[in-house]
Amino acid sequence: MENRLSAPTRLEDIAARVGVSRSEVSRVLNGRARAGKSVGAATRDRILEAAREMNYSPHRAAQSLVSGRTNTAALMIVIDRQAKASPFLEDHDAPDELSPHYHEILGGLTYTLNEYGIHLMLAQCGGPNIDPNVAMEQIARSHTCDGLIITDMMIDDVRPAILDQTGLPYVVRGSSPQPDTVAVGMDNAAVGYEAVKYLYGLGHRRILFYNIRRELMVGQGRFEGMCRAREEFGLHATLEYRDDVHHQNGVYTSLLQRLQEPNIPTAIFAEDEISALGAERALTEAGLRVPEDVSVMTCLNARFMRLVAPHLTVLNVRLNEVASQAGHLLAKMVQGEVVERKQVFLQPILEERGSTAPPRGNS
Repeated sequence: MENRLSAPTRLEDIAARVGVSRSEVSRVLNGRARAGKSVGAATRDRILEAAREMNYSPHRAAQSLVSGRTNTAALMIVIDRQAKASPFLEDHDAPDELSPHYHEILGGLTYTLNEYGIHLMLAQCGGPNIDPNVAMEQIARSHTCDGLIITDMMIDDVRPAILDQTGLPYVVRGSSPQPDTVAVGMDNAAVGYEAVKYLYGLGHRRILFYNIRRELMVGQGRFEGMCRAREEFGLHATLEYRDDVHHQNGVYTSLLQRLQEPNIPTAIFAEDEISALGAERALTEAGLRVPEDVSVMTCLNARFMRLVAPHLTVLNVRLNEVASQAGHLLAKMVQGEVVERKQVFLQPILEERGSTAPPRGNS
């Protein structure tokens, strides 16, 4: 006997069972039944009971046509046309892999938006021979989502200005070059400053600071904070700065070469947890121990890093909290609430673990 799936329940089917019109069923199931619309409390209860018994599932596409909403928000993933990768991807040799810490961002956004009945989707903008700004504007004007979350902002980023013209609600996760933007991010100047301050407080003077690209707002912020600490603590001659090598292999290669030179650093700040692994790998190959010989710290700490020994000292940039706050703001905007156009920055939290210690002999 042929096994066939039963046809989905239609509004007409429910109306026939209850003995009312299709429009009455539609108003009840879409939450639009009001006094004076010929749907009393008893009839409403009968319609809802019939819908449950008949396993009715709403047709989301049809609902979107009626309400004008998709109940969906999009996180923009920008693909750089030159690098053929996004700034937050782990390695340009594997451009389809997200950096581990992005799972916290996705988790925070998904959980928060779900509280408002909004689903999160990922939207890739750009690629080889495709302008990411044009692709993003097409997505915004197509009304395939109710709002956007944009991230990985560049210091000359024009995306906020483009989105302002489309009228679609959006929130920046991070910092924006335009001050009058709804944004939630980390105080990255504090990250750069506090990292150097902490290592200086342990007694380190020969510090190697690996930074993310300064074209990014994140990188520029950390650079400014690092410069302030370098000036305040008189480290001009001993603090080394690099923003030209990245990811695990880049940091590994550059540090391995640096360890062959005189006056090696006694402390290293890595741009993220993956580059910290590259630093530890280079130190191990050079016969040096963490933290006995060289301290290592970073500002990102994906969950898998808890399996790495020693556990990394981190400046927690609170990725989940930032994402959650951004999600709350976007949901409110989608629902029509007025949200103040300003940027909110959280402060990093130092989590001291086993990868940092005072330098040997206070070098």
